[in-house]
Amino acid sequence: MGTSARGLGRGLDALFEGSAHQRAGKEPPSSLPLAALVANPAQPRRVFAEEALDELADSIRQQGIIQPLLVRPLAGTDRFQIVAGERRWRAAAKAGLAEVPVYVRDMDEQEAMAAALIENLQREDLNPVEEAQALNALRETLNITQEELAARLGRSRPAVANALRLLQLGEAALEDLAQGRISAGHGRCLVGIDEESAADALRERILTCGLTVREAEEAAAHRRETGVFPWEEEKERETPHSAPAKGRPVPSAALEDLRQRLSTALECKVRISGTDRKGRITLAYTSPEALTALLERLGLAQDQSA
Repeated sequence: MGTSARGLGRGLDALFEGSAHQRAGKEPPSSLPLAALVANPAQPRRVFAEEALDELADSIRQQGIIQPLLVRPLAGTDRFQIVAGERRWRAAAKAGLAEVPVYVRDMDEQEAMAAALIENLQREDLNPVEEAQALNALRETLNITQEELAARLGRSRPAVANALRLLQLGEAALEDLAQGRISAGHGRCLVGIDEESAADALRERILTCGLTVREAEEAAAHRRETGVFPWEEEKERETPHSAPAKGRPVPSAALEDLRQRLSTALECKVRISGTDRKGRITLAYTSPEALTALLERLGLAQDQSA
């Protein structure tokens, strides 16, 4: 079976050409006591499921650790920080091992952070939110564009862009996505809806009625064309004596296409209201850092005197 679409393909060598990382795996590993290793406080993975650790510990008891850990020495101490392999380290302790095989490499903070992110991305068991957060952190750590990140990881640019777009979801949708209540396809559909209240209404419908991604996309398309979701139309037909809702101008297909292209290019949530002749474009940001990045993409320097 081929490499998963969520796998990295090229891995660390492509990210750090000519660096010490390329030597890992080309020379025998050494061994270090478990007690000499410490976890990385910047480890991207925060949750280590006990059941999965128990399964890995059983495997280690039977076969040992097949892939050595990657560690770096901590200056001024006799200890080593785990760069990649914290799950193996934790499982080795459960399995009762006294020491583990390691590759010791001198790395700066940027290389260590990037290697830890790559380790998590390569495992392919991240949920879509964790994957998007890791991709975004990796891009920021290496200070590269989406195109450069895609090229270095051996992925297509749209695949990276689609993953990162999920970070535009609201907190409730991100939690649903992380917990597996909705899929990445559902998430991308929700990102495509410009009004937060409408996106939340569709999210609730997906959860309560079990809409497929195709059904959710059709509902979103119906709303773009008519200004209401299909079930809202049905409700209006069932209550003929109620006052008709005032129609809201529905963006044209050209404006919707523009909104989606702006959202992808600027990597932020974009809203367009009005018509082809007159309207308003709103760009959303969620933190000072996001605002700075948005201004840079627009070719504007943030006023530091403010």
